[in-house]
Amino acid sequence: MDLFATINSGLFAAVDAPSVLDRVWFYVQIFIGFSFIIFVHELGHFIAAKWAGVRVEQFAIGFMREIFGFTYGETRYSFNLLPLGGYVKMLGQEDFEVDTSGDLQFKDDPRSFANKSVGHRMVIVSAGVVMNLVLAGVLFMTVFLIGKDVASTRIGMVVPDTPAAEAGLLPGDIVKRINGGEIDEFNEINMAVVLSKPDEPLDIEILRGGETKHIKVSPELNAKEQVRQIGIQPAQTAELLGTGLGNDFSNPRHPRPNDVIVRMGDTEVTEDNAHQMIALLATNPLDYPEVIVERPSVWNDPDSPKQRVPVDLLPSLLLRRSEVKEQSDDDRKDPQDVGNPAHLLGLVPLRQFSYVEPGGRAELAGIEQGDIVLDWDGIANPTAKQIDSSIVASAEVDPLHPERDIPIVVQRGRTGKRQHLTVRPKVKTVPILGKRKRPTIGADYAVLADDILRVALVVADVDGWPTPAAVSGIPQGALITKVNDVVVSRWVDLCEQLRRAAGSTVTITYDYAGEKNATCEFPVPHSLRTKLGLGPESVIVSIDGEEKAVVKKGEREIPAIVNHPVALRVALLNAVGKTVEVKYRINTFAETQTAEIEITEDMVYPWLGTVGYSVYLALAPEMVVLKKDNPIAAVKVGIKKTYYFVMQVYQVMERMIFSRSFGVENISGPVGIVKLGSQMAEAGSVQLMFFLAIISANLAVINFLPLPIVDGGLMVFLLIEKIKGSPISIRVQVATQVIGLILIVSAFLFVTLQDLAR
Repeated sequence: MDLFATINSGLFAAVDAPSVLDRVWFYVQIFIGFSFIIFVHELGHFIAAKWAGVRVEQFAIGFMREIFGFTYGETRYSFNLLPLGGYVKMLGQEDFEVDTSGDLQFKDDPRSFANKSVGHRMVIVSAGVVMNLVLAGVLFMTVFLIGKDVASTRIGMVVPDTPAAEAGLLPGDIVKRINGGEIDEFNEINMAVVLSKPDEPLDIEILRGGETKHIKVSPELNAKEQVRQIGIQPAQTAELLGTGLGNDFSNPRHPRPNDVIVRMGDTEVTEDNAHQMIALLATNPLDYPEVIVERPSVWNDPDSPKQRVPVDLLPSLLLRRSEVKEQSDDDRKDPQDVGNPAHLLGLVPLRQFSYVEPGGRAELAGIEQGDIVLDWDGIANPTAKQIDSSIVASAEVDPLHPERDIPIVVQRGRTGKRQHLTVRPKVKTVPILGKRKRPTIGADYAVLADDILRVALVVADVDGWPTPAAVSGIPQGALITKVNDVVVSRWVDLCEQLRRAAGSTVTITYDYAGEKNATCEFPVPHSLRTKLGLGPESVIVSIDGEEKAVVKKGEREIPAIVNHPVALRVALLNAVGKTVEVKYRINTFAETQTAEIEITEDMVYPWLGTVGYSVYLALAPEMVVLKKDNPIAAVKVGIKKTYYFVMQVYQVMERMIFSRSFGVENISGPVGIVKLGSQMAEAGSVQLMFFLAIISANLAVINFLPLPIVDGGLMVFLLIEKIKGSPISIRVQVATQVIGLILIVSAFLFVTLQDLAR
């Protein structure tokens, strides 16, 4: 199932393509592992039955025809053709006659399952699930006695406008405990957040600069994913896994995958300071236009001698919203529809494809990573919201034939070539259910097109305040070329020119509709940061002694740190006309400084706080070896991991059945699980054991669901019998068993068809 996606797929990046024999051996290992899990489950039933004095007639692993087996004492032990299951056949489970009244007439045998007390039968039925939970705990314990690479608990990035940012968590913080529970790896942070109680803040204990701090963070619900989150990402190392958009790997000045950043400015990058240096690169890349990397001296030959070479890092603009709009129910389904898009003083950039799914509709249409969207279905210079709306609307033109071609025009990265393409969004229909999903093209266009200074949209106002772009009269579709006669070609260049000119009016030169070198007067307001001479990478710590301000978020009023642009605006509005003390840091890791400054109306709008710069680099996560030195500590970890994965299964089911935020099309069946299991086997015995522990925990949950056929259904029957004082009638039992069998077979076929389709 997709709940196994928490396993780090990057573990397989360095594994060579296995031979056919190796691949067969990996599959054999996973089948042996599955069979062992089933054996342990059935062994639980077997041991409990023997303890209760029930005669066991057959102990089988698998279904269908017996491959081999033997008889020992009164029991036949067999291994059957299909090893994905098993059973223990006990006397009295099926050995009965039905009288004319339809009631059960069990044979009068004291060793019959049916003649044992309800309590004994409950123990027998639940024993398999208990054994699976025990097995999961033992396997987890073994894994962490040996040691396993896991993502460290150090925070690498705090996403703006999230609960973590508002609460004051910082990159570099090491999470030690949450609500008193010890945290061993980053995934446990995610699970603690996901499983947290609504409207109850988490007490997160962190280590910052050798000092222990407690920070209260209130998780929020992600509108699209329907999962609770706080907005942090794990720490990263200096090794590059991917290099973003527009890089030419044959150019030695461009970054390449597997490069290791070893020097930034005057600072040597080491294992001890890598997370801090990478965070600086993320928060203020303008300080590091060139870095030194270590790479093989021969391109595409990883075994060649290493050399140090300088590479250029070209930052791109990031924008976040400066206002919070009240959301309707429809808005929560699609946050793109809420309020104005992110903008730079009213100027909205074009969008660029940052990811194209292999084999997806976008790739089939000829779209490439880095393509800039110039026209979408007749909409010139579209915004992300317009692209989204067009894709959704394409399926509504003809409901009987929901897939429709959309003509688009893209600019091919930095080459400048225009490409006229046609993309047909895919409308998924869930097998058997016939449910249609939202149309998709298999691509991500969330990244701003920094390399082309064309205005996609002019935002008219922000909470009644006319934006400088609207005041200037610059038209939608304008291609900006100069600011005060200084040539600009990228959005980062434009932002820097506007920052330096804050408090004045600049002349912007642009091309539009065939007219070259048109101009407009563009007023650039001050902000608190520009008054202090700070850049977008700075952190506002407090205003007039207050570190937080109360902001409205829908119907709620919540305290947010004043570094948040919305909270900063509230704090400044309350301080207009006053001279206040402002505490700030020039970047995330700098020392706190203090300044006295008079707050005027022209600096209330925190436009520079909505801006950020980023170099698009995918970096390897910071890993640590999670290993316990004694079995007791390892048992504690095993119990915790078992609990987390059991709860994860329940959460997935809740999201599928009740919140409907997790589609059944995301579930994998036997084929998908076997494939993933073979990858685990390929990664090594520790990874395979970890995977089998997850499977065992999942099997325990699924087997104890209150469904006919499985153990949970039998337990329900026994509970009813205990309350009622007599067994449920044969008609009800047979009917529910047939229904359960149909459901299980249907589900098996459904997920198998999905696996094969993938």
